Amino acid sequence: MVAEVESEWLTQPEAATLLRISIVTLHRWIKQGRLPAYRVGPRKVRIRRLDLAKVLTPAFEGEAHTVNEAMPMSAPLTIRPLTDEEVQRGLKALEEARALGERILARTKGKQLSSSVPIIRKDREERSRRLLGP
Repeated sequence: MVAEVESEWLTQPEAATLLRISIVTLHRWIKQGRLPAYRVGPRKVRIRRLDLAKVLTPAFEGEAHTVNEAMPMSAPLTIRPLTDEEVQRGLKALEEARALGERILARTKGKQLSSSVPIIRKDREERSRRLLGP
C-alpha cells in the first residue's frame, strides 16, 4: 500500500522533471488551474501522476499517441522544408528588422542603446520594497 501511494503522488520537482519543464512553469500551471495539485500539510504540495497525463495534449489534430515515459527523446524528428511563401515572409521580416535597426541607429546618431538591465533591476527592487512594506 505504501509503495502504491508513493508512486501515485509526485513532488513538484519530480513532476517538472517528468514533463521536462521548469519548476516555474509547473508552478504557473498549478496557479492557473491547468494542473491540479494537493497540499500535504502547510507547505508540501503533491501532484497525482494521472493528472500529469491529462495535461499532455496532442500538438496537432489527428491521431493521438500515448506518451511513454521510457521512450527516448532522441526519436527521429522530421522537419519539412519551408514553402516559397514562408521563405519570402522570413526574408521580408529580416529586411524589416534590419531597416528598423538602421532607423534606431540614425535616431541615436550611431550610438548603441544602453542596457535596460539597471533600470529593470531598480524597478524590481522598488516593487519588492513596496510589496514587503517598510
